[in-house]
Amino acid sequence: MGILLMFENADGENVLETFLEEILPYMMIVKNGKIIAINSDASRLFGYDRNRLFGMELLELIHPKDRRTYLIEEEEVRAHKSKNIVWQARGIRQDHSIFPLEIHGVMKLFLGIHLFMITEVVDLTERQLIEKADKQIEERFRTVFNYAAAGIALLDINGRFLEANYSFCDILGYSEAELAKVRFHGILHPDHLDDHLDHSTKLLIAEIPWYEMESRFIHKSGQVVWGLLNTTIVRDDHNKPLYYIVQFQDITTKKEAEELIRKSDKLLAVGQLAAGVAHEVRNPLTVLKGFTQMLQNTDKKNETYYQLMLSEVDRIESIIGEFLMLAKPQEVEFKMNDIGSIISSIIILMETNAILSNVQISANLGNVRTVLECDEIQIKQALANIIQNAIEAMPQGGLITVTVEEFDEENLLIAIADQGCGISEDRIARLGEPFYSSKEKGTGLGLMISYQIIEKHNGRIRVNSKLDEGTTFEIILPLQQDQGPPVLSEWSGV
Repeated sequence: MGILLMFENADGENVLETFLEEILPYMMIVKNGKIIAINSDASRLFGYDRNRLFGMELLELIHPKDRRTYLIEEEEVRAHKSKNIVWQARGIRQDHSIFPLEIHGVMKLFLGIHLFMITEVVDLTERQLIEKADKQIEERFRTVFNYAAAGIALLDINGRFLEANYSFCDILGYSEAELAKVRFHGILHPDHLDDHLDHSTKLLIAEIPWYEMESRFIHKSGQVVWGLLNTTIVRDDHNKPLYYIVQFQDITTKKEAEELIRKSDKLLAVGQLAAGVAHEVRNPLTVLKGFTQMLQNTDKKNETYYQLMLSEVDRIESIIGEFLMLAKPQEVEFKMNDIGSIISSIIILMETNAILSNVQISANLGNVRTVLECDEIQIKQALANIIQNAIEAMPQGGLITVTVEEFDEENLLIAIADQGCGISEDRIARLGEPFYSSKEKGTGLGLMISYQIIEKHNGRIRVNSKLDEGTTFEIILPLQQDQGPPVLSEWSGV
């Protein structure tokens, strides 16, 4: 009301001009769609001489495609009598150049006349350039984040997943949506949990800036994945922790190679030991065994002692035989053989020893194709070693079940299950190593030979075990040797 009076009163014209120039920048007043007042800053923004804008239609300064939006806003404002307007559009300068702008104003009703009081007109060019640059930076970051070869994840302070890139999801087999439902420690191997919690706590209290550690993780399929973990934390301006950044590099192949080298070195040492010692031990052992048998025949009084001595000599001979086999591994002679017949003959061979231990051996060959290309003698030895281990795992007796079934169209699965005491997870990881055994008097050589034989047949062995329930050795063998080993993606094993 007061502004309108100043505008209509010639004596108040300078007051209105001062109001327009100094109180509110970029200000103009629009009546019936026409500009009736405008300050010099607003006129310069549009590139016009101020006097040329008086009486000009406001819409002439607006891009044609944005005019309808203004008319809709104006109509809505008129209906509500008074309402603030914040409206973004494209402006047109006198030189016909187009620029983004934002108009702030309010519709006022003075003496029955609608006046659009534009309090601010902001050139958005610089802001939009900054926003565009920020968006490009964000898009570049997002591209780097999503397609980085290393797995990257963002975790909140409680270890919940906020984001994870494609590599992280691919390495562990989870979708990003699935990861959002679990915490980081839920996919971390339990053996590494304490170390991780210790380091992340130090990171949280700013005792360390970052940490790196090798850890095992649990793949969605249950497989173990080795990862090199680099973790840091992002803080706000007040040093408050916001979220963790975790970089994850899959080092499973590297760890497997290191393990293979370690086993190979140990195997080489065993072979050298076997070559240098076995023959030297066997000759005097033969003499000891012969004289012990001779004394046994003449001294019936100490029969029990002689039996024990001969039993231990036999065990030494068995170990020497295993040493010699490692020192001079036999060549594999592949022929087509019926695995059902091989298993049946092994069971007959092992049955006497099993009965003495109160163990029953049951075979379920099923209705599968059991002919495969293999070295019959070596496969018999590999399976016999595993069955013997199963017998010894049940000192109180029990049942051993041998099952044959198709793994897929190209591979056969042989499962040997016992009802023994089971094997812990950390021990399973070391099965097949020389001199490592879960038995009190075992050398680990027999099982290592079994692993070697199966590997020479392009097969794999995995072990599933539950403490106090039993252990199952699963052997996968290709039906034909020209097709190579089983596909690793279908196989998690030792």
